[in-house]
Order: sequence, then C-alpha cells, then structure tokens
Amino acid sequence: MLLPPFAAGIGIGAEGVAAVVVKALAVGGGFLVGYFLGAAIAWALDRWVFAHKAPPQLKKVVSILAGLALAILVALIVFGEGGHGLFGNGGGDGKGTPTPAENGKETKVPERAPKTEQPPKEPPSKPPEIKPTPGDVRVAILGGSAVHDGRFYLLDNDTMPKTFEEFKDAINNKRKISKTEITLVFRFKGAELSPTHPEMKKLTAWLQEAKILNRFE
Repeated sequence: MLLPPFAAGIGIGAEGVAAVVVKALAVGGGFLVGYFLGAAIAWALDRWVFAHKAPPQLKKVVSILAGLALAILVALIVFGEGGHGLFGNGGGDGKGTPTPAENGKETKVPERAPKTEQPPKEPPSKPPEIKPTPGDVRVAILGGSAVHDGRFYLLDNDTMPKTFEEFKDAINNKRKISKTEITLVFRFKGAELSPTHPEMKKLTAWLQEAKILNRFE
C-alpha cells in the first residue's frame, strides 16, 4: 500500500496514518465544539453581565480561546495514548514496550535443581552384648567413699567387701572347685579408679601373672 510522502518520511505505517487522521479530525471537532460553546458563553455574559455593552471583538476572542482550549484538551486525550508520532510518545501502539514473548521469543524459566533425597540416617550401632558364660564371676571394684579399710572388691552377691589378698584367695578357691575356666567380669561401683591407681596396678599384675581371663562391663 502506497503511503503519503509525509507519512513515509516520518516512518508511520498505513494503520498509523489512519489513526492520525482520525485523531486530527477529533481535534478539529473539539475546536468547533469549543468555538460554539465559547460563543454561547460570551453571548450569555454579554446579555446577563455586561448588558449588551461588550464589543464584538471580545466575543470573537472568547470563542477562539474556548475552541483552542477544547482542541488542546482533545489532543492531549487522543494523542496522549502513545499514538504514532507527532504528539504521542512515539513508542508504538499504546500497548507499552513489547515483551520478548510478544516478539516471538520464548522466555525460559530457570529450572530448579531437583532435590536429592538423603538416605535415612542409621541409628548408631550398639556394641555387641556379651552373653554370660557358666564360668563368669562378677566382681565390683569399689571407689571413693564406698571403700573402707582398703576393701576394694565385692564378689557376686557378697555383702562384705574384700581386701586384695582376700579377693585373691577367694578367686583361687573358685578356680580349684570350678569345672570350667572362670572369667572375671569387672565393673566399677562408686568412683572409677584410673589405670595408674595403686590398686589397679596390683590387680593388673596379678591377672597377667595368674593368666586369668577377665573383661570389664
């Protein structure tokens, strides 16, 4: 379609030319309406205020000013929508800046990395339980305020603690009458004795010398 030279020079398409023409006619119509409305206002003022003493030139000026004012108002309305060229913002068809999707380009939404499922935490492994054997002899090693008169050892269900010598004699007697090899199962009762404690050194040396099986609970 051929465009008028003026429209082609300012880069307006066929639709833009039609839109400008319609808007220009609207502005012209606004001027005419404002002109006649101004004339009516001037006539009313001359009759009711100035008692027909206003000069005709003043009425003419009022009509023209009213027409111009209404034409400018209409122009601001129709060309202020972002129309093509002239009085608009020159930005297109009034729909704002096209997005990449409107230009035919698809906008890619960044993909979220899939959540990796963590394996369930396994409960901490418990040490294997040591089952008692027929030859077990349980011995409580006393400590702290539980020790009286050097008596550190309490055998099985005895209520009377023993000194080291008494404890050693009792174990040797059990070894003689026992049909199986005995195992001493120690546990601390009261304050725990350190390996450097004199009583613990004495006990360790005897167990190694007598080659007696033992363990601590």
